Amino acid sequence: MFIDTHAHLNYPDIAKNIDDVLSRAMDSGVEAIVVPATTYKTSIEIVELVQKHKILYAAVGIHPTELKDFDESHLSRIEVLAKENKVVAIGEIGLDYYWEPFDRELEILVLTEQLRIAKRTGLPVILHNRKSTDDLMRIVKDEFEEGKLKGQFHSFSAGPEEARQCVEMGFYISFTGNITYKPNEGTLIAYDIVKQTGAEHLLLETDTPYLPPVPYRGKQNEPSYIKHTAAKIAELKEMNVEELGRITTLNAKRLYGI
Repeated sequence: MFIDTHAHLNYPDIAKNIDDVLSRAMDSGVEAIVVPATTYKTSIEIVELVQKHKILYAAVGIHPTELKDFDESHLSRIEVLAKENKVVAIGEIGLDYYWEPFDRELEILVLTEQLRIAKRTGLPVILHNRKSTDDLMRIVKDEFEEGKLKGQFHSFSAGPEEARQCVEMGFYISFTGNITYKPNEGTLIAYDIVKQTGAEHLLLETDTPYLPPVPYRGKQNEPSYIKHTAAKIAELKEMNVEELGRITTLNAKRLYGI
């Protein structure tokens, strides 16, 4: 019924209980989970992890906040890993201008090179954006190549106009459990985007272990909680959650080849 397109199941507190986490996920209707990497090292770990569990799929890549130990050779190694079994995306990649200090030029370089890896390997990208919307949208448009670049803007944090542009390019967008929190400026914008975006352009995600939905706010998130985020999105779209699950699952299968 559901595909969780973003769950960091390699994190130690999750990984040590992975069998229980996956059992609860399947009991909640989750049929597949995409596990994104954040470094070259975690890319290796996740490629190994997904071989052990039927419902898991890997994304390999380098996150913009994980560049402290970046080595240029990591990019070519990511491209090699991208060809491994059950690797379905390049991610989590993107830009993050929130945590200071940050190296804007290095972030842009690493992002651009990984977008090109995605195009060479034919894989979609999983994009992170925090306080970097203008640069991220410009780079994605520059690298788009009339549809050669495809993917998902995860935990969508831009505005309605950017959402419209993403959809026009054929990208998918997704929201985490924070869409279930009490309305504030951010959630109200997210509500409008969900209402204006066709279900055929949406994906579901948890961003485990972060941003758990109500009623689990303050606890560690996990894929079994995705049904609560799905219920809120279905409510906003005035459709039943089963239909939303069906459409978003087909979207995920189409994008990631699951």
